[in-house]
Amino acid sequence: MKLIYVLVYFLPGSFDPVETGMQFDTLAECNDAAFEMAASFDMKYTLQCVPQDSGDSLPQVSFADLYAPQ
Repeated sequence: MKLIYVLVYFLPGSFDPVETGMQFDTLAECNDAAFEMAASFDMKYTLQCVPQDSGDSLPQVSFADLYAPQ
């Protein structure tokens, strides 16, 4: 399982996240984008970075084949 971070926002009085369509490979990149957006606009909602499964799987390594007797 590989994680990505999705930038979402919450409207005032709502607990349902709204996706911005922005995805990042690291939490730091997502946080940077959130701070930049917050500084650029007079926002009345909260930005948050949410981890999600990207759907990609990390490669599986099997050591059984490496140490099998010949």
